[in-house]
Amino acid sequence: MKKLLFVFLIGIAFASCDKSDDSVKFIGEDEISITDVASVIDTEVAIANVMTEVDYESDMFTLEESSTKSGGYGYRFQNLAELYKRWRCYQDDLGPVVTIEEGDNEGFPKTITIDYGDGITLRNGRVISGIVTIVVSALPRTDGAMREFTYQNFKVDSIGIAGYKKVVFSGESGVSRKFDHEYDLNFTFADETEVSCVGNKTKEWVEGLDTSYDRADDKIHITGQDVFVDSENNEFKKEIADYLLRLGTCKFIVSGVVVYSQNSEEFARVDFGDGTCDDKAIKTTTDGDEEITLGNHRHGRKK
Repeated sequence: MKKLLFVFLIGIAFASCDKSDDSVKFIGEDEISITDVASVIDTEVAIANVMTEVDYESDMFTLEESSTKSGGYGYRFQNLAELYKRWRCYQDDLGPVVTIEEGDNEGFPKTITIDYGDGITLRNGRVISGIVTIVVSALPRTDGAMREFTYQNFKVDSIGIAGYKKVVFSGESGVSRKFDHEYDLNFTFADETEVSCVGNKTKEWVEGLDTSYDRADDKIHITGQDVFVDSENNEFKKEIADYLLRLGTCKFIVSGVVVYSQNSEEFARVDFGDGTCDDKAIKTTTDGDEEITLGNHRHGRKK
């Protein structure tokens, strides 16, 4: 079984990288120790899109303060049909089965189990299956409030996800929504490619704070940088040079620039566009510009 090891060291990146700058020089594959640049980038982009959806879905169940107060979850999850109609997230308003166990400290920690069964289809077209368990330490948007996630037989479309993730609130209640993520995750693709991920990143809501049950006006900024090492000892760095923008109405990143480099020499970049919701991005290497389809996964080495 083929296996890639992605060591993610994600933090806030402020690299100066103007996507309109035509003077950027790229180094070729003959100058770096990357076996197949295209395969590595395609795989990483597919993972980034899947995890954006997973994070958004989990946030919908755990971030409303009125629902995490003692007794709040009880009413909320006994009325899932009503809740799913308000959220407008799922096709035919048919969502997952949710159960909750409350702790002894004013109801905390709370353990929420979200069971998507053999598959629930979102309105944006993605299909989620399996189980995610979330342990909530305190009321959301409380300084230091933590959520811990584990996954069981969990898939988004054809990509399996397993492992552990922790999210800590670091914004200001009522003013901003900012979360720091740390995780140790494993991804399995349909062709049996495996990818292990360890790291952290920051996500910040910049619009949509006043409409908790409606994704339509949400805008999320994602910042970070990654260091990758695969099973063939290919090592390179990924930086989000221009923050990635996620809209609540689109399942893809709609703008932002990611730069890939080795030994401080850039060998590729991906431009996610101008804010239009589509599944296209532009990958640039020494071979020039190439349009890629987000969510597609291509694995294999050059002959």
